[in-house]
Amino acid sequence: MTPEDEEFNRIERESKQRKEAVLQALHDENERLGLYKDAYGTTKEQLMAEVAVLTELVRVLSGRVAELEKPWVGLTDEEVERYWDWEDFQTGAGRSTIFEMVRHIDATLKRKNNE
Repeated sequence: MTPEDEEFNRIERESKQRKEAVLQALHDENERLGLYKDAYGTTKEQLMAEVAVLTELVRVLSGRVAELEKPWVGLTDEEVERYWDWEDFQTGAGRSTIFEMVRHIDATLKRKNNE
């Protein structure tokens, strides 16, 4: 490479550096004046606040999904036998006894699945 080429490359490099410095200074001044707020519609702080809200929303929804994925817990064979052996149920007793038995089964299942 000739000395003239080296000088040309040096001048071109310095010119690019000055151009980048001027563009950075212009960017910094525009940001200081708040010009980007109008151009983009939101500030950096607003975007960060929205990200924080969305992050919390994802956390809460993940917990709810995990609860929904919890397996159903049914009655054991022993519990079914206990309800089936109710004397009133087997003899065809009145509706109130059956209603009471169904409510008891319902309460048992709710308790088991909320543990």
